[in-house]
Amino acid sequence: MAWILVVDDDEALLRGVVEFLRRLGHHVDEAVDGVAAIRAVESDPVDVVLTDINMPEMDGIEVITTLRRVRPAVRVIAMSGGGMLPSDLLLGNAELLGAVSTLSKPFELDELKEVVEAALAGEPANDAPGSTGQ
Repeated sequence: MAWILVVDDDEALLRGVVEFLRRLGHHVDEAVDGVAAIRAVESDPVDVVLTDINMPEMDGIEVITTLRRVRPAVRVIAMSGGGMLPSDLLLGNAELLGAVSTLSKPFELDELKEVVEAALAGEPANDAPGSTGQ
């Protein structure tokens, strides 16, 4: 069982991902923005952070760079459906800053499972459909 933090401002996606990861046996916490995510990581042990890129308050890029400073061992998976910039560009930047894997939204639950398992094993999920890997 791993300790996972899921960060997303989309409540439906957040609930679905949290519930799925709990059914896989993980301890899962949630945050609706980057500020809440950093607070959570500073107070509790976390193995993996699964973060959206486009969020209010503090975006996922800022979450990744902050985590690299305060909890460098935490493995980060970035996810994005794009926005003002294409998701490939956003996710590529996330990898350059330290994300071990990425997911393009929308994604399938088997893709999510694969990238989480790879992150926990210390490996990038290069061959996940919709994942850019590292």
